[in-house]
Amino acid sequence: MKTTPLSISALLGVIGLSALSSNVQAHGYMDYPPARQQICDIDGGYWDSSDGHTIPNTACRAAFIESSWTPFVQKPEFATLVSNYNNQTAVETAITDGNLCSAGDKAKHGIDLPSPDWQKTKVDLTNNGKITLQYRANTPHNPSFWKIYLSKPSYDSATMPLAWTDLELIADFGNLPIVTLNGLKYYQMEVTLPSDRSGDAVLYSRWQRQDPAGEGFYNCSDISFSGNDKGDGGNDNPLDKWITSGNYLASTVDASVGDSVWFRVFDENGNETVFEKFTVTNDDEHVWGQDLANVINQKYAQQVQIGLKNNSTTTIEYQINDLYSNLVYLTHSNHTQRLEVKTGNNAPVISAPTQLSVESGKSIIFDVSVSDADNDPLMFSVDKGTILSQTATSVTINYQAAVTDVDSSDSLTVSVGDPASTTTAVVTIAISAEKNDDGGNSGETTWNADTIYNTGDTVLFAGITYTAKWWIKGETPNTSAAWEAQRNANDTQWQSNLVYTSDDVVSYNGSNYKAQWWTKGNQPDQGGPWKKQ
Repeated sequence: MKTTPLSISALLGVIGLSALSSNVQAHGYMDYPPARQQICDIDGGYWDSSDGHTIPNTACRAAFIESSWTPFVQKPEFATLVSNYNNQTAVETAITDGNLCSAGDKAKHGIDLPSPDWQKTKVDLTNNGKITLQYRANTPHNPSFWKIYLSKPSYDSATMPLAWTDLELIADFGNLPIVTLNGLKYYQMEVTLPSDRSGDAVLYSRWQRQDPAGEGFYNCSDISFSGNDKGDGGNDNPLDKWITSGNYLASTVDASVGDSVWFRVFDENGNETVFEKFTVTNDDEHVWGQDLANVINQKYAQQVQIGLKNNSTTTIEYQINDLYSNLVYLTHSNHTQRLEVKTGNNAPVISAPTQLSVESGKSIIFDVSVSDADNDPLMFSVDKGTILSQTATSVTINYQAAVTDVDSSDSLTVSVGDPASTTTAVVTIAISAEKNDDGGNSGETTWNADTIYNTGDTVLFAGITYTAKWWIKGETPNTSAAWEAQRNANDTQWQSNLVYTSDDVVSYNGSNYKAQWWTKGNQPDQGGPWKKQ
Protein backbone atom coordinates (compact mmCIF):
# COMPACT_ATOMS: atom_id res chain seq x y z
CA MET A 1 0.00 0.00 0.00
CA LYS A 2 1.28 3.44 -0.79
CA THR A 3 0.42 7.11 -0.73
CA THR A 4 2.05 9.58 -3.09
CA PRO A 5 1.36 13.17 -2.05
CA LEU A 6 2.11 15.86 -4.60
CA SER A 7 4.01 18.93 -3.50
CA ILE A 8 2.41 22.37 -3.58
CA SER A 9 4.54 23.30 -6.59
CA ALA A 10 3.48 20.12 -8.36
CA LEU A 11 -0.17 20.89 -7.71
CA LEU A 12 0.29 24.39 -9.05
CA GLY A 13 1.91 22.86 -12.12
CA VAL A 14 -1.09 20.62 -12.64
CA ILE A 15 -3.43 23.59 -12.32
CA GLY A 16 -1.34 25.56 -14.78
CA LEU A 17 -1.30 22.77 -17.32
CA SER A 18 -5.03 22.19 -16.92
CA ALA A 19 -5.69 25.84 -17.61
CA LEU A 20 -3.36 25.74 -20.61
CA SER A 21 -5.05 22.65 -22.02
CA SER A 22 -8.49 24.19 -21.70
CA ASN A 23 -7.44 27.11 -23.90
CA VAL A 24 -5.88 24.99 -26.66
CA GLN A 25 -8.05 23.06 -29.06
CA ALA A 26 -7.15 19.39 -29.37
CA HIS A 27 -6.42 18.09 -32.87
CA GLY A 28 -4.81 14.64 -33.27
CA TYR A 29 -1.92 12.20 -32.96
CA MET A 30 -0.64 8.95 -34.47
CA ASP A 31 -2.37 6.06 -32.70
CA TYR A 32 -0.90 3.19 -34.76
CA PRO A 33 1.95 2.83 -34.62
CA PRO A 34 1.57 4.96 -31.49
CA ALA A 35 3.47 8.22 -31.21
CA ARG A 36 5.92 8.63 -28.35
CA GLN A 37 3.59 10.86 -26.34
CA GLN A 38 0.78 8.31 -26.73
CA ILE A 39 3.04 5.51 -25.45
CA CYS A 40 3.97 7.57 -22.39
CA ASP A 41 0.39 8.57 -21.70
CA ILE A 42 -0.80 4.95 -21.86
CA ASP A 43 1.96 3.81 -19.48
CA GLY A 44 0.99 6.55 -17.01
CA GLY A 45 2.74 7.19 -13.71
CA TYR A 46 3.46 10.85 -14.44
CA TRP A 47 0.89 12.15 -11.93
CA ASP A 48 2.22 10.03 -9.08
CA SER A 49 5.64 11.54 -8.41
CA SER A 50 7.47 14.81 -8.86
CA ASP A 51 10.75 13.17 -9.92
CA GLY A 52 9.22 10.73 -12.41
CA HIS A 53 10.29 7.56 -10.60
CA THR A 54 6.77 6.12 -10.96
CA ILE A 55 6.92 6.34 -14.77
CA PRO A 56 7.63 2.80 -16.06
CA ASN A 57 9.48 3.56 -19.30
CA THR A 58 12.86 5.21 -18.76
CA ALA A 59 12.61 7.15 -22.03
CA CYS A 60 9.26 8.59 -20.94
CA ARG A 61 10.80 9.28 -17.55
CA ALA A 62 13.60 11.28 -19.16
CA ALA A 63 11.00 13.17 -21.20
CA PHE A 64 9.11 13.98 -18.00
CA ILE A 65 12.24 15.21 -16.23
CA GLU A 66 12.94 17.46 -19.22
CA SER A 67 9.41 18.71 -19.94
CA SER A 68 7.18 17.72 -16.99
CA TRP A 69 3.57 16.75 -17.83
CA THR A 70 3.24 18.92 -20.93
CA PRO A 71 4.01 16.33 -23.66
CA PHE A 72 1.58 13.84 -22.14
CA VAL A 73 -1.41 16.04 -21.33
CA GLN A 74 -1.09 17.82 -24.69
CA LYS A 75 -0.53 14.72 -26.81
CA PRO A 76 -2.88 15.87 -29.67
CA GLU A 77 -1.15 19.26 -29.85
CA PHE A 78 2.33 18.55 -31.24
CA ALA A 79 1.98 21.36 -33.77
CA THR A 80 3.62 24.44 -35.22
CA LEU A 81 2.57 27.23 -37.59
CA VAL A 82 4.23 27.59 -41.01
CA SER A 83 2.25 29.93 -43.24
CA ASN A 84 4.44 29.03 -46.25
CA TYR A 85 3.69 25.36 -45.62
CA ASN A 86 4.31 24.24 -49.23
CA ASN A 87 7.93 25.34 -48.89
CA GLN A 88 9.96 22.53 -47.29
CA THR A 89 12.76 24.94 -46.41
CA ALA A 90 10.27 27.06 -44.44
CA VAL A 91 9.08 23.95 -42.59
CA GLU A 92 12.64 22.91 -41.72
CA THR A 93 13.42 26.43 -40.55
CA ALA A 94 10.45 26.35 -38.16
CA ILE A 95 11.24 22.83 -36.93
CA THR A 96 14.99 22.53 -36.67
CA ASP A 97 17.09 19.36 -36.48
CA GLY A 98 16.86 17.70 -33.09
CA ASN A 99 13.36 19.08 -32.49
CA LEU A 100 11.30 17.11 -35.01
CA CYS A 101 9.44 14.86 -32.55
CA SER A 102 8.23 17.84 -30.48
CA ALA A 103 7.24 19.83 -33.59
CA GLY A 104 9.75 22.45 -32.47
CA ASP A 105 7.90 23.12 -29.20
CA LYS A 106 10.45 23.73 -26.42
CA ALA A 107 7.82 22.83 -23.81
CA LYS A 108 7.70 19.30 -25.25
CA HIS A 109 11.40 18.84 -26.01
CA GLY A 110 11.64 15.77 -23.76
CA ILE A 111 10.03 13.75 -26.57
CA ASP A 112 13.03 14.58 -28.79
CA LEU A 113 15.62 13.05 -26.47
CA PRO A 114 17.49 10.02 -27.88
CA SER A 115 17.07 6.83 -25.85
CA PRO A 116 17.43 3.09 -26.42
CA ASP A 117 14.27 2.68 -24.33
CA TRP A 118 11.68 4.28 -26.58
CA GLN A 119 9.08 1.55 -26.85
CA LYS A 120 9.05 0.05 -30.36
CA THR A 121 5.94 -1.19 -32.14
CA LYS A 122 6.64 -4.31 -34.18
CA VAL A 123 5.45 -4.06 -37.76
CA ASP A 124 4.58 -7.05 -39.92
CA LEU A 125 6.10 -6.81 -43.41
CA THR A 126 4.65 -10.08 -44.69
CA ASN A 127 1.96 -8.23 -46.70
CA ASN A 128 4.59 -6.91 -49.15
CA GLY A 129 5.55 -4.30 -46.56
CA LYS A 130 2.07 -2.72 -46.45
CA ILE A 131 0.68 -1.47 -43.14
CA THR A 132 -2.32 0.73 -42.33
CA LEU A 133 -1.65 3.81 -40.22
CA GLN A 134 -4.33 5.06 -37.84
CA TYR A 135 -4.30 8.71 -36.88
CA ARG A 136 -6.61 9.77 -34.05
CA ALA A 137 -8.59 12.82 -35.19
CA ASN A 138 -9.65 14.60 -32.01
CA THR A 139 -10.59 17.54 -34.23
CA PRO A 140 -10.73 16.63 -37.95
CA HIS A 141 -9.41 19.21 -40.42
CA ASN A 142 -9.91 19.42 -44.16
CA PRO A 143 -8.56 20.62 -46.50
CA SER A 144 -5.24 19.15 -45.50
CA PHE A 145 -2.45 16.90 -46.76
CA TRP A 146 -0.14 14.26 -45.31
CA LYS A 147 3.53 13.34 -45.59
CA ILE A 148 4.91 10.12 -44.10
CA TYR A 149 8.65 9.66 -43.60
CA LEU A 150 10.83 6.74 -42.50
CA SER A 151 14.23 7.11 -40.88
CA LYS A 152 17.19 5.78 -42.87
CA PRO A 153 19.01 2.59 -41.81
CA SER A 154 21.94 4.73 -40.65
CA TYR A 155 19.81 6.50 -38.03
CA ASP A 156 20.00 5.30 -34.41
CA SER A 157 17.22 6.58 -32.14
CA ALA A 158 19.17 5.39 -29.10
CA THR A 159 21.93 7.95 -29.57
CA MET A 160 20.94 10.46 -32.28
CA PRO A 161 18.47 13.35 -32.17
CA LEU A 162 16.27 13.11 -35.28
CA ALA A 163 17.26 15.40 -38.17
CA TRP A 164 15.57 16.05 -41.52
CA THR A 165 18.50 14.45 -43.32
CA ASP A 166 17.79 11.22 -41.40
CA LEU A 167 14.39 10.88 -43.12
CA GLU A 168 13.12 9.56 -46.44
CA LEU A 169 9.64 10.43 -47.74
CA ILE A 170 7.76 7.15 -48.34
CA ALA A 171 4.16 8.34 -48.90
CA ASP A 172 2.00 11.44 -49.26
CA PHE A 173 -1.77 11.94 -49.32
CA GLY A 174 -4.28 14.69 -49.92
CA ASN A 175 -7.64 14.98 -48.15
CA LEU A 176 -8.60 11.76 -46.38
CA PRO A 177 -12.08 10.71 -45.26
CA ILE A 178 -12.88 10.30 -41.58
CA VAL A 179 -13.57 6.76 -40.36
CA THR A 180 -15.16 5.88 -37.01
CA LEU A 181 -13.68 3.04 -34.96
CA ASN A 182 -15.26 2.14 -31.61
CA GLY A 183 -16.96 5.52 -31.53
CA LEU A 184 -13.74 7.50 -32.16
CA LYS A 185 -12.75 9.42 -35.29
CA TYR A 186 -9.65 8.43 -37.25
CA TYR A 187 -7.80 9.04 -40.47
CA GLN A 188 -6.45 5.85 -42.08
CA MET A 189 -3.78 5.51 -44.75
CA GLU A 190 -1.92 2.55 -46.20
CA VAL A 191 1.82 2.90 -46.65
CA THR A 192 4.45 0.51 -47.97
CA LEU A 193 7.60 -0.01 -45.91
CA PRO A 194 10.80 -1.50 -47.35
CA SER A 195 10.40 -5.27 -47.03
CA ASP A 196 14.16 -5.75 -46.65
CA ARG A 197 14.52 -3.52 -43.57
CA SER A 198 15.46 -4.92 -40.17
CA GLY A 199 16.21 -3.43 -36.78
CA ASP A 200 14.53 -0.24 -35.58
CA ALA A 201 13.32 2.97 -37.20
CA VAL A 202 11.23 6.08 -36.62
CA LEU A 203 8.07 6.66 -38.64
CA TYR A 204 7.60 10.43 -38.89
CA SER A 205 4.21 11.88 -39.79
CA ARG A 206 3.23 15.36 -40.89
CA TRP A 207 -0.45 16.39 -41.08
CA GLN A 208 -0.69 19.83 -42.64
CA ARG A 209 -3.80 22.00 -42.56
CA GLN A 210 -4.28 24.15 -45.64
CA ASP A 211 -5.29 27.36 -43.92
CA PRO A 212 -3.74 30.85 -43.68
CA ALA A 213 -2.00 30.09 -40.37
CA GLY A 214 -0.44 26.91 -41.75
CA GLU A 215 -0.95 24.76 -38.68
CA GLY A 216 0.75 21.37 -39.00
CA PHE A 217 1.03 18.36 -36.68
CA TYR A 218 4.21 16.29 -36.37
CA ASN A 219 4.63 12.93 -34.58
CA CYS A 220 7.41 10.38 -34.04
CA SER A 221 6.46 6.69 -33.83
CA ASP A 222 9.17 4.18 -32.94
CA ILE A 223 8.91 0.88 -34.82
CA SER A 224 10.83 -2.39 -35.08
CA PHE A 225 11.14 -4.55 -38.19
CA SER A 226 12.59 -7.59 -36.43
CA GLY A 227 11.79 -9.97 -33.58
CA ASN A 228 14.22 -8.08 -31.36
CA ASP A 229 11.98 -5.56 -29.67
CA LYS A 230 14.72 -3.14 -28.69
CA GLY A 231 17.32 -3.84 -31.35
CA ASP A 232 19.92 -4.85 -28.80
CA GLY A 233 22.39 -7.58 -29.62
CA GLY A 234 23.16 -9.61 -32.72
CA ASN A 235 21.78 -12.86 -33.99
CA ASP A 236 23.78 -14.86 -31.44
CA ASN A 237 22.58 -12.81 -28.49
CA PRO A 238 20.47 -15.08 -26.21
CA LEU A 239 18.43 -12.01 -25.28
CA ASP A 240 17.01 -11.83 -28.80
CA LYS A 241 14.40 -14.49 -28.07
CA TRP A 242 12.90 -12.37 -25.29
CA ILE A 243 10.22 -9.93 -26.48
CA THR A 244 8.85 -7.21 -24.24
CA SER A 245 5.17 -7.53 -23.37
CA GLY A 246 4.90 -4.31 -21.41
CA ASN A 247 5.59 -3.06 -17.93
CA TYR A 248 5.60 -5.32 -14.89
CA LEU A 249 4.10 -2.95 -12.31
CA ALA A 250 2.34 0.37 -12.77
CA SER A 251 2.33 3.00 -10.04
CA THR A 252 -1.44 2.61 -9.80
CA VAL A 253 -1.19 -1.03 -8.67
CA ASP A 254 -1.81 -1.24 -4.93
CA ALA A 255 -1.99 -4.34 -2.76
CA SER A 256 -2.49 -4.85 0.97
CA VAL A 257 -1.52 -7.65 3.30
CA GLY A 258 -3.82 -10.60 2.67
CA ASP A 259 -4.53 -9.70 -0.94
CA SER A 260 -3.74 -12.16 -3.71
CA VAL A 261 -1.77 -11.05 -6.77
CA TRP A 262 -2.50 -13.02 -9.93
CA PHE A 263 0.13 -13.07 -12.67
CA ARG A 264 -0.94 -14.77 -15.89
CA VAL A 265 0.39 -15.28 -19.42
CA PHE A 266 -1.98 -16.05 -22.30
CA ASP A 267 -1.20 -17.55 -25.69
CA GLU A 268 -2.60 -16.26 -28.98
CA ASN A 269 -5.86 -18.14 -28.36
CA GLY A 270 -6.37 -16.70 -24.90
CA ASN A 271 -5.34 -19.89 -23.09
CA GLU A 272 -3.39 -19.53 -19.85
CA THR A 273 0.18 -20.77 -20.11
CA VAL A 274 1.34 -19.27 -16.81
CA PHE A 275 -0.81 -18.72 -13.72
CA GLU A 276 0.90 -17.74 -10.47
CA LYS A 277 -1.07 -16.74 -7.36
CA PHE A 278 0.93 -14.80 -4.80
CA THR A 279 -0.29 -13.86 -1.31
CA VAL A 280 0.88 -10.43 -0.15
CA THR A 281 2.51 -10.49 3.29
CA ASN A 282 4.11 -7.03 3.11
CA ASP A 283 2.14 -4.17 1.56
CA ASP A 284 5.29 -2.39 0.30
CA GLU A 285 5.16 -2.93 -3.47
CA HIS A 286 8.96 -2.91 -3.63
CA VAL A 287 8.97 -5.97 -1.36
CA TRP A 288 6.09 -8.04 -2.73
CA GLY A 289 6.89 -6.97 -6.30
CA GLN A 290 10.42 -8.34 -6.03
CA ASP A 291 9.28 -11.50 -4.23
CA LEU A 292 6.72 -12.26 -6.93
CA ALA A 293 9.21 -11.53 -9.72
CA ASN A 294 11.71 -13.93 -8.14
CA VAL A 295 9.09 -16.69 -8.07
CA ILE A 296 8.13 -16.11 -11.70
CA ASN A 297 11.70 -15.81 -12.98
CA GLN A 298 12.67 -19.11 -11.34
CA LYS A 299 9.48 -21.13 -11.80
CA TYR A 300 8.80 -20.14 -15.42
CA ALA A 301 12.35 -19.43 -16.58
CA GLN A 302 11.73 -20.65 -20.14
CA GLN A 303 8.45 -18.77 -20.62
CA VAL A 304 8.73 -15.40 -18.92
CA GLN A 305 11.36 -13.12 -17.37
CA ILE A 306 10.91 -9.89 -15.43
CA GLY A 307 13.54 -7.15 -15.33
CA LEU A 308 15.63 -5.31 -17.93
CA LYS A 309 18.03 -6.67 -20.53
CA ASN A 310 21.72 -6.34 -19.78
CA ASN A 311 23.69 -6.84 -22.99
CA SER A 312 27.03 -6.98 -21.25
CA THR A 313 25.97 -10.05 -19.26
CA THR A 314 23.33 -11.25 -21.78
CA THR A 315 20.88 -11.64 -18.90
CA ILE A 316 17.61 -10.10 -17.80
CA GLU A 317 18.08 -8.52 -14.40
CA TYR A 318 15.38 -7.39 -11.99
CA GLN A 319 15.79 -3.71 -11.06
CA ILE A 320 15.51 -3.60 -7.28
CA ASN A 321 16.09 0.15 -7.05
CA ASP A 322 13.91 1.11 -10.02
CA LEU A 323 10.69 -0.83 -9.54
CA TYR A 324 8.60 0.71 -12.30
CA SER A 325 11.24 0.30 -15.01
CA ASN A 326 10.99 -3.50 -14.94
CA LEU A 327 9.50 -5.09 -18.05
CA VAL A 328 7.86 -8.44 -18.69
CA TYR A 329 9.60 -10.45 -21.44
CA LEU A 330 7.92 -13.35 -23.24
CA THR A 331 9.14 -15.64 -26.01
CA HIS A 332 6.19 -15.07 -28.37
CA SER A 333 5.11 -11.70 -29.71
CA ASN A 334 1.45 -12.78 -29.84
CA HIS A 335 1.37 -13.80 -26.17
CA THR A 336 0.16 -11.38 -23.51
CA GLN A 337 0.50 -11.00 -19.76
CA ARG A 338 -1.71 -9.61 -17.03
CA LEU A 339 -1.19 -8.76 -13.37
CA GLU A 340 -4.23 -8.32 -11.13
CA VAL A 341 -4.73 -7.72 -7.42
CA LYS A 342 -7.53 -9.70 -5.82
CA THR A 343 -8.60 -8.27 -2.48
CA GLY A 344 -8.85 -10.53 0.56
CA ASN A 345 -12.11 -12.41 0.96
CA ASN A 346 -15.03 -10.73 2.75
CA ALA A 347 -17.02 -13.27 4.74
CA PRO A 348 -20.83 -13.34 4.36
CA VAL A 349 -22.81 -11.22 6.85
CA ILE A 350 -25.97 -12.88 8.22
CA SER A 351 -29.09 -10.99 9.27
CA ALA A 352 -31.24 -13.32 11.40
CA PRO A 353 -33.51 -13.00 14.45
CA THR A 354 -31.60 -13.69 17.66
CA GLN A 355 -34.64 -14.82 19.67
CA LEU A 356 -37.95 -16.41 18.71
CA SER A 357 -40.76 -18.05 20.67
CA VAL A 358 -43.12 -20.86 19.80
CA GLU A 359 -45.68 -23.00 21.59
CA SER A 360 -45.09 -26.65 22.38
CA GLY A 361 -45.59 -28.89 19.36
CA LYS A 362 -46.07 -26.02 16.95
CA SER A 363 -43.87 -24.71 14.15
CA ILE A 364 -42.49 -21.29 13.44
CA ILE A 365 -41.33 -19.95 10.09
CA PHE A 366 -38.76 -17.17 9.80
CA ASP A 367 -36.48 -15.58 7.21
CA VAL A 368 -32.70 -15.14 7.17
CA SER A 369 -30.96 -12.78 4.74
CA VAL A 370 -27.27 -12.53 3.87
CA SER A 371 -25.02 -9.92 2.26
CA ASP A 372 -21.64 -10.63 0.68
CA ALA A 373 -19.38 -7.75 -0.39
CA ASP A 374 -17.62 -9.96 -2.95
CA ASN A 375 -20.87 -11.21 -4.52
CA ASP A 376 -19.60 -14.77 -4.11
CA PRO A 377 -21.98 -17.72 -4.60
CA LEU A 378 -23.36 -18.76 -1.20
CA MET A 379 -24.35 -22.08 0.36
CA PHE A 380 -26.89 -22.29 3.22
CA SER A 381 -27.44 -24.98 5.85
CA VAL A 382 -29.21 -25.36 9.22
CA ASP A 383 -28.51 -27.85 11.98
CA LYS A 384 -32.21 -28.06 12.90
CA GLY A 385 -35.42 -27.35 11.11
CA THR A 386 -35.96 -27.27 7.37
CA ILE A 387 -35.11 -24.78 4.63
CA LEU A 388 -38.42 -24.22 2.86
CA SER A 389 -37.25 -21.88 0.13
CA GLN A 390 -34.04 -20.17 -0.92
CA THR A 391 -32.75 -17.32 -3.09
CA ALA A 392 -29.17 -16.27 -3.79
CA THR A 393 -29.11 -14.20 -0.59
CA SER A 394 -31.91 -15.47 1.68
CA VAL A 395 -33.66 -18.55 3.06
CA THR A 396 -37.01 -19.24 4.69
CA ILE A 397 -36.70 -21.71 7.58
CA ASN A 398 -39.33 -23.81 9.33
CA TYR A 399 -38.67 -24.92 12.92
CA GLN A 400 -40.91 -27.56 14.53
CA ALA A 401 -40.98 -27.38 18.34
CA ALA A 402 -41.04 -30.55 20.37
CA VAL A 403 -44.04 -31.30 22.56
CA THR A 404 -43.31 -30.32 26.17
CA ASP A 405 -45.28 -29.72 29.34
CA VAL A 406 -42.67 -27.32 30.76
CA ASP A 407 -41.23 -24.14 29.34
CA SER A 408 -37.89 -24.81 27.62
CA SER A 409 -35.52 -23.38 25.04
CA ASP A 410 -33.65 -24.58 21.99
CA SER A 411 -31.16 -23.12 19.53
CA LEU A 412 -30.79 -23.35 15.78
CA THR A 413 -27.58 -22.57 13.89
CA VAL A 414 -27.67 -21.10 10.41
CA SER A 415 -24.45 -21.53 8.39
CA VAL A 416 -23.64 -19.56 5.24
CA GLY A 417 -20.46 -20.26 3.27
CA ASP A 418 -18.68 -18.64 0.35
CA PRO A 419 -15.74 -20.32 -1.46
CA ALA A 420 -13.30 -19.15 1.22
CA SER A 421 -15.13 -18.88 4.54
CA THR A 422 -18.24 -19.80 6.56
CA THR A 423 -20.31 -17.56 8.83
CA THR A 424 -22.79 -18.81 11.42
CA ALA A 425 -25.67 -17.26 13.35
CA VAL A 426 -27.45 -18.80 16.34
CA VAL A 427 -31.18 -18.32 16.80
CA THR A 428 -32.46 -18.97 20.34
CA ILE A 429 -36.01 -20.32 20.46
CA ALA A 430 -38.17 -20.15 23.61
CA ILE A 431 -40.67 -23.03 23.72
CA SER A 432 -43.69 -22.48 25.95
CA ALA A 433 -45.38 -25.43 27.60
CA GLU A 434 -48.56 -26.81 26.07
CA LYS A 435 -51.60 -24.95 27.43
CA ASN A 436 -54.74 -26.67 28.65
CA ASP A 437 -57.40 -24.63 26.91
CA ASP A 438 -61.00 -25.38 27.89
CA GLY A 439 -62.26 -23.76 24.73
CA GLY A 440 -62.26 -20.23 26.04
CA ASN A 441 -60.90 -17.15 24.33
CA SER A 442 -57.39 -17.70 23.00
CA GLY A 443 -56.44 -14.15 23.90
CA GLU A 444 -56.35 -12.59 20.46
CA THR A 445 -57.41 -8.96 20.00
CA THR A 446 -58.34 -6.87 17.01
CA TRP A 447 -55.22 -5.60 15.25
CA ASN A 448 -54.24 -2.01 16.06
CA ALA A 449 -51.66 -0.09 14.02
CA ASP A 450 -50.34 1.69 17.14
CA THR A 451 -49.77 -1.46 19.19
CA ILE A 452 -46.44 -3.24 19.46
CA TYR A 453 -46.74 -7.01 18.98
CA ASN A 454 -44.13 -9.57 19.99
CA THR A 455 -43.44 -13.07 18.70
CA GLY A 456 -46.46 -15.33 19.25
CA ASP A 457 -49.04 -12.56 19.77
CA THR A 458 -52.31 -13.18 17.91
CA VAL A 459 -54.71 -10.64 16.43
CA LEU A 460 -57.90 -10.58 14.40
CA PHE A 461 -57.82 -8.77 11.08
CA ALA A 462 -60.60 -8.90 8.47
CA GLY A 463 -62.05 -11.93 10.22
CA ILE A 464 -58.81 -13.93 10.12
CA THR A 465 -56.51 -14.75 13.03
CA TYR A 466 -52.84 -13.86 12.53
CA THR A 467 -49.82 -14.73 14.68
CA ALA A 468 -46.78 -12.43 14.95
CA LYS A 469 -43.56 -14.12 13.80
CA TRP A 470 -41.34 -11.45 15.36
CA TRP A 471 -41.53 -7.96 16.87
CA ILE A 472 -43.78 -5.84 14.70
CA LYS A 473 -45.67 -2.54 14.74
CA GLY A 474 -47.82 -0.77 12.17
CA GLU A 475 -47.72 -3.39 9.37
CA THR A 476 -51.10 -4.77 8.31
CA PRO A 477 -51.32 -8.54 8.84
CA ASN A 478 -52.62 -9.36 5.37
CA THR A 479 -49.59 -7.75 3.63
CA SER A 480 -46.66 -8.12 6.05
CA ALA A 481 -44.34 -11.14 6.17
CA ALA A 482 -44.15 -10.62 9.94
CA TRP A 483 -47.67 -12.00 10.32
CA GLU A 484 -48.81 -15.58 9.70
CA ALA A 485 -52.50 -16.29 9.08
CA GLN A 486 -54.01 -19.14 11.12
CA ARG A 487 -56.56 -21.55 9.76
CA ASN A 488 -59.81 -22.68 11.31
CA ALA A 489 -59.53 -26.43 11.76
CA ASN A 490 -63.12 -26.88 10.55
CA ASP A 491 -62.64 -24.75 7.44
CA THR A 492 -60.90 -26.74 4.72
CA GLN A 493 -61.58 -24.28 1.90
CA TRP A 494 -58.23 -23.21 0.36
CA GLN A 495 -57.28 -19.57 1.06
CA SER A 496 -54.43 -17.84 -0.77
CA ASN A 497 -53.28 -15.89 2.30
CA LEU A 498 -52.86 -18.91 4.56
CA VAL A 499 -49.79 -21.06 5.17
CA TYR A 500 -50.14 -24.82 4.64
CA THR A 501 -47.65 -27.47 5.66
CA SER A 502 -47.08 -31.09 4.64
CA ASP A 503 -50.25 -33.31 4.74
CA ASP A 504 -52.69 -30.41 5.16
CA VAL A 505 -55.86 -31.09 3.13
CA VAL A 506 -57.94 -28.36 1.49
CA SER A 507 -60.92 -28.22 -0.82
CA TYR A 508 -60.81 -26.20 -4.01
CA ASN A 509 -63.47 -26.04 -6.76
CA GLY A 510 -65.13 -29.20 -5.44
CA SER A 511 -61.93 -31.29 -5.17
CA ASN A 512 -59.64 -32.10 -2.27
CA TYR A 513 -55.88 -31.50 -2.41
CA LYS A 514 -53.10 -32.52 -0.01
CA ALA A 515 -50.02 -30.31 0.59
CA GLN A 516 -46.73 -32.12 -0.06
CA TRP A 517 -44.62 -29.43 1.61
CA TRP A 518 -44.83 -25.90 2.99
CA THR A 519 -46.77 -23.59 0.71
CA LYS A 520 -48.53 -20.28 0.60
CA GLY A 521 -50.42 -18.72 -2.28
CA ASN A 522 -49.94 -21.67 -4.69
CA GLN A 523 -53.29 -22.49 -6.31
CA PRO A 524 -54.05 -26.22 -5.70
CA ASP A 525 -55.17 -27.05 -9.25
CA GLN A 526 -51.82 -25.81 -10.60
CA GLY A 527 -49.87 -28.73 -9.12
CA GLY A 528 -46.53 -27.89 -7.53
CA PRO A 529 -46.84 -28.43 -3.74
CA TRP A 530 -50.41 -29.76 -4.09
CA LYS A 531 -51.53 -33.30 -4.96
CA LYS A 532 -55.13 -34.01 -5.89
CA GLN A 533 -56.84 -36.62 -3.69
